[in-house]
Amino acid sequence: MPVKTPAPGRPRPGRAETPSDASDEASLALPHERDQSVDRTDTPPDPQVQQASRDLRRGLQDTGNSVPMDKTYDRLKR
Repeated sequence: MPVKTPAPGRPRPGRAETPSDASDEASLALPHERDQSVDRTDTPPDPQVQQASRDLRRGLQDTGNSVPMDKTYDRLKR
């Protein structure tokens, strides 16, 4: 990822811009850059999610409460 340089702008009221402020700003990624970064996908998978996937493939029933909760929410929302 290329190093960003801070954009010139107005000084912040009550704070003097320091070199550390400029380097912090330069190291921040924009939202679309965070979404597209590949370095966030190399974390190991969650063991509970892996177990749930194996259970569903074996034919076990999902016992989560999301479906009944969604129905209750929709009923109460009306």
